[in-house]
Amino acid sequence: MKNLLVSTLIFALFASSSHACTTIIVGKAASADGSIIVGRNVDAPNAADWASNFVYHPPGEGGYVVQSVLENQFSYQMPLHVLGYSGFPQPNTGDLSFEEAGFNDAGVGISATETIFSNARTLAVDPYNKKTGVVEEIIPSVVLPQIRSAREGVKLLGKLIETYGSGEGFGVAFVDKDEAWYLENAGGHQWLAARIPDNAYFVSANQSRLGEADLSDSDHFLSSPNLVRFAEENGLFDPQSSSSFSFRKVFGKDEAGDADYNYSRVGYLQGKYTSGLSNKKYESNSFPTFVKPDRKISIADVRDSLRSYNAGTENDPYSGKNSNVQVRPISVYRAYQSHIMQVRSHFPEQIANVQYLDLGMTALGIYVPFYQGATIPDSYRHASIAIDSNSAAWKYRKVQLLAMQDFQRYEPMVRSTYDRLEQEILVRQRKFEEDYKVMVGNNPRQAQALLDEFTRQNVNDAFAASSELEKKIMNDMSIQVYRKYRFRGA
Repeated sequence: MKNLLVSTLIFALFASSSHACTTIIVGKAASADGSIIVGRNVDAPNAADWASNFVYHPPGEGGYVVQSVLENQFSYQMPLHVLGYSGFPQPNTGDLSFEEAGFNDAGVGISATETIFSNARTLAVDPYNKKTGVVEEIIPSVVLPQIRSAREGVKLLGKLIETYGSGEGFGVAFVDKDEAWYLENAGGHQWLAARIPDNAYFVSANQSRLGEADLSDSDHFLSSPNLVRFAEENGLFDPQSSSSFSFRKVFGKDEAGDADYNYSRVGYLQGKYTSGLSNKKYESNSFPTFVKPDRKISIADVRDSLRSYNAGTENDPYSGKNSNVQVRPISVYRAYQSHIMQVRSHFPEQIANVQYLDLGMTALGIYVPFYQGATIPDSYRHASIAIDSNSAAWKYRKVQLLAMQDFQRYEPMVRSTYDRLEQEILVRQRKFEEDYKVMVGNNPRQAQALLDEFTRQNVNDAFAASSELEKKIMNDMSIQVYRKYRFRGA
């Protein structure tokens, strides 16, 4: 009965609102080390506290059914043989709900999904299939076990949208060793996907971001059949009054509230990476889609971007100086997971793909690297819905909750501790990779042991640092309470 009540509560919260996220994708010629980078903050819809588990599903016999248990009644029969893959499911959901991101055994990655919204005109002629359509909850669980390239992932998800309809609006990133793609849906059955140019980056914040597309160029664009003709026939696009077809202008929702909620994040990121776009004001969703950075973008750049909260400006909501901030920052407390996926074609297969994982609020969190071939520690695999003392999800959340009671006072302590450890891990990581390259060809078993030990040490150090922060903040809070409620006498 308890599990039933918990599941009912989760369903009610997720069904009432979609996720709100921020996505960054960097092409391999635009990154500092030639890797393709996909980063995203995963923000819970209503609740501040959500746990997630990091799991690996082994390859083998398929034939099972993936069923949406939180959002609607979507159901899908998997093929008889499936690839192994990783994901971040919600606890107590059978490990197939809101898996969000991961790599499969073919080295293909997904980050799903960035919530977006179609406009009323589109939904009037092609409404969402809310009852049984494809929803954010199940996309990685259905798609990752079946695909061997990013392009194949785009086509499979596109076919699902066309066949089952979409239950809501979403954007999904796909990545492999050669390229990254981004797909957006529109209404019930339309979609467009674009290949991220190698020399550019792409950012998204809860709004359709794909613009003009040459649908005759299948090397760089894929879409639902007759996308433009559908728009014309239903009065969504008039080629006589517009010289070009823009996906987001035709199908996307763009309202006054988007300025503070979405424009601010896209504008900040584009201004951070490309100085010519800094402080540029937009009155509509007319941001450039793909942009070349002034300098090559590193993992550290993406990490710092996903931690942004407009520090030092009038739109900083956490400093305490302005209690009426309306502009939504990138880092929010209700985030329960952030991932940065790095794909490197010039590394051995076992360590080519890395996920830097931050559980909880990024401004007060730490990114820990997990190579695709690493054994996942128990603390990252066994979080519960209820607050516990052993899981990574709740270990980091406790620090974040305490620090948010006085952000100005405790953020410097948290940030300096985690930043120092991240640098230590980076130094350790460089040595590990060199040692692994030498070892893997001659002794794969010893190389695996080295990889697992590297992972365990990082997790143990992050736990130790978090435990120490928890003690320090609670001790300081205790002193503050004592001073506030100190009375005369013994």
